[in-house]
Amino acid sequence: MGKKYESTPGLVALDMLSLVLSYVIGYYVRFRTLEGIFEEQLYRIGIVCLLLIYVCVALRTQFLEGLLERDHASEIWLVFRINCILAVFMALLLYFLHIAGDYSRMFYGVIFVADVSLMALFRCLYKEVLRRYFSVERFARRFLILTTGEEARRVYEELTESVPVDYSLAGMVLLDGGKKAVPVRLRKMVVADRACMYDYIRTSAIDEVFISVKDYPVREIEDVILTLQHMGIVVNVNIQTFGLKTREKALREFGDHSVLTYSTNMFDNTSLFLKRGMDIIGSLIGLAVTAVLLVVIGPMIYLESPGPVIFSQIRIGKNGRRFKIYKFRSMYMDAEERKKELMEQNEMQGQMFKIANDPRITKVGAFIRRTSIDEFPQFYNVFKGDMSLVGTRPPTEDEFLHYTNEQKRRLSLKPGITGLWQVSGRSDITDFDEVVKLDLQYIDNWSVWQDIKIIGKTIWTVIRATGAH
Repeated sequence: MGKKYESTPGLVALDMLSLVLSYVIGYYVRFRTLEGIFEEQLYRIGIVCLLLIYVCVALRTQFLEGLLERDHASEIWLVFRINCILAVFMALLLYFLHIAGDYSRMFYGVIFVADVSLMALFRCLYKEVLRRYFSVERFARRFLILTTGEEARRVYEELTESVPVDYSLAGMVLLDGGKKAVPVRLRKMVVADRACMYDYIRTSAIDEVFISVKDYPVREIEDVILTLQHMGIVVNVNIQTFGLKTREKALREFGDHSVLTYSTNMFDNTSLFLKRGMDIIGSLIGLAVTAVLLVVIGPMIYLESPGPVIFSQIRIGKNGRRFKIYKFRSMYMDAEERKKELMEQNEMQGQMFKIANDPRITKVGAFIRRTSIDEFPQFYNVFKGDMSLVGTRPPTEDEFLHYTNEQKRRLSLKPGITGLWQVSGRSDITDFDEVVKLDLQYIDNWSVWQDIKIIGKTIWTVIRATGAH
């Protein structure tokens, strides 16, 4: 188990930044100026060669792995070795290009010393940032241990000592109900048994499970795996208890354990990094537009219906996480209380509520809904990381608590401001199962390019104001 958070482009970017800075320092020490540093062809070739060698070395070695498992001394030693390898390959490449003699030894030496220092510093700081980031509960991956009463203590102690830093233990499920065999100090960690574990997982924020059992029926474990997989939960099975004939999706490490990881989809870290980058850039642009809209639309909303201009509500995010969503208020202040009276007029089949000509909507609200202006404050949710530009729409708590196991899988990615079903009919779709079908189609075929296409279609759909109430 464990995301390769240490091999994300963030670490590569820091290493390459340290190389560029070291190159600049070497040039300055050699010539006492930075004028013309990248105008001379010789030094342009040098920096390009250095960066290309680093990329090749990074791709062919494990220098990007195990970052958080190493102490600072080990990290400095590793950085020294990396720079030795870079120096050797750089010397060989420049020799074969017949330009090695054109660089001074001082230039080489300063680059080496500066890069060892800067790369080690950046990596140590990066580790501290990662540790602080994943210490925040909403950014950590919450997991459950599925085991038996007799195995609970051993599995718990082994995992708490070795689980990756970006994971947070939510509790234990005893498949055999043997709570009496669990030490008293650990009984508070038991959150469910075999009979009620699906209800617990469906209504809780759980990202992954770790299964470790002995002498337990293989058929039952396979049923558990398939059920959890259909719920959108990543399943890690301790392969010390399973053979390799099962339908594994990936062989990974979960702490000190080798596991088979089951999931309907395993997303590439680089693609997720690009998606987050798009979210940050898009949200900053969206927030700038939101500020202008607030000045124009805010007074109109307040004059028609006095009260907060921004409406907030608890919604359900990725894998059951609660967060507060923001919108321009398009309804009267008593809208939530009046919803109960209107339930019989619900036009949606399933776990959503929507009616045409909703009497709770103000005149200004009807306009900002038709033009999708009411959605703009959600760019703040995107910036915070609770949502993405593209994803599935986040349900309310009431809707979420009535989800089936299969319906929860639509929350296995971050919710978005727009998504596939919004550009496939938006409010014209009246069957929630159809919404789920489109959401799962999006999840199963997700790519950065698909997000770009959906954003383009969304802009066109909003301009035409089609399918929105």
